[in-house]
Amino acid sequence: MELHKTKIHKTEPYRIEENQTEPAVLNKRIECVLEALVTGDAMGMPTEFMTRNDIKNKFKGYVDQIIDTRYSRLHRDLPTGSVTDDSEQNLILMRKYIENGEVTVEATADGLLQWIEETDACARNYIGPSARKALTDIQNGLSPYESGKTGTTCGGIMRVPSAFLACPYQEEEELTSRIRRCLIPTHNTSEALEAAGAYGFALRSAFWNADFDTVIEAALRGAGQMLEAVEEIHSAPSSAARIREVVGRSREMGETQLMDWLHDVLGCGLSSADVCGAVFAVFAKARTDVFKAICMGASMGGDTDTIAALAGALCAAFAGRHNIPAEIQNMVLETNHLDLEQLSQSVSVRHITSL
Repeated sequence: MELHKTKIHKTEPYRIEENQTEPAVLNKRIECVLEALVTGDAMGMPTEFMTRNDIKNKFKGYVDQIIDTRYSRLHRDLPTGSVTDDSEQNLILMRKYIENGEVTVEATADGLLQWIEETDACARNYIGPSARKALTDIQNGLSPYESGKTGTTCGGIMRVPSAFLACPYQEEEELTSRIRRCLIPTHNTSEALEAAGAYGFALRSAFWNADFDTVIEAALRGAGQMLEAVEEIHSAPSSAARIREVVGRSREMGETQLMDWLHDVLGCGLSSADVCGAVFAVFAKARTDVFKAICMGASMGGDTDTIAALAGALCAAFAGRHNIPAEIQNMVLETNHLDLEQLSQSVSVRHITSL
């Protein structure tokens, strides 16, 4: 295993300071969450859809550095340290929502079509099956209000950070509507929306300094409220039930045992419920240790890039900081030419509401 080398900048993990002005606190916290998201994506990318045994055999069961993509099953054509659709969709949609002043179905569809064109995502093999089908149907003339009615994979929960971070002051009712509008073009199903609601409510609660139990309560409330809002509920694993189960398991199991159980028993594949359960299991175990969350997500097998990205972002929101090693963080930012500080500072504070 090789660690791709890059120039190390003198950056340190940070904690939000109480004496910062409110916009500065907000913008820095958003930047922190985005840094965890993209780093989780890049660290999980090379192990995506390896088995847990593959990772044990090749990397002694634990990924704590950026792996050279020559080890990847799916992404050997990408530069080491690259992000995938998890980061790219969130960043382009966040920009689109900020420019638009609102999360809309039309802005979501436009942003995703722009992403496909700019990244050549289909040829590079990192677009999920639900999004690929739905966006192809939209390109062929189908309404974005109809195109997502079969999408059950994790591409919906994956995009929730963009819907929240573009307007972090929103109330839960507003967030419910925005999550739906973020998912409708590609993942307008009860399974996808339930998982997205759980993650979105948890991210909001963590971002605004709730304790762990309150974050989990918010997740369960978000899952339930999203199911109340959908047109039709289909038979599928329950994300809320999985959250309850994994929180208990995380207390009983060590890291290695938990990752084995997630891969072999619960599942950590492409489905929304799989990813949702795995993300909350990692959050329950890592909590404020953002880098541990990213490493666990990258190490369990299955949809590692999505799990590591979402778990890292949730833990960063909860901690108000991150402890990602500077050389890893900066490699990801440089490899992908990301200016997360500028994007974070573009979030407007004009629409502040009481929380």
